[in-house]
Amino acid sequence: MPLQLGDVSTERAQIISYDPASTKETTEATTRETTLVRQGFIVRERGEGKVMLDPPPRGPNLGVFRILSDNGDDRIVWDRSLPDQVRDAFKKFKELLGKGYRAYATVTGGRKGHQIEDFDPGLEEILLVPATVPG
Repeated sequence: MPLQLGDVSTERAQIISYDPASTKETTEATTRETTLVRQGFIVRERGEGKVMLDPPPRGPNLGVFRILSDNGDDRIVWDRSLPDQVRDAFKKFKELLGKGYRAYATVTGGRKGHQIEDFDPGLEEILLVPATVPG
């Protein structure tokens, strides 16, 4: 079963701006909007060259990876009450660490998170940061 992509709170709205006269920008904006809607975002407002989306609320059984990427951050959500999804999340965690990513447990309430090396499905959110090349 693939990891679930939905019902995750990003704690911030997403704004997609594009030039409606540009086919390329319109296509890219549509693709980005579709991805966000699949993740559970809700379109708040749509105007000429702009779409605003609100994040959905997070359920109590959901965990999330925030993976820093060229897009800003990608999110993978899993339901802790579904063993197959927890197993898939564990595999994805190990895969990303194998690619050189560093993992950090983020903590609610404004407390600082900490680096982790082992997957803990009880964590609410895990931030995965790609390795940087010195230079």
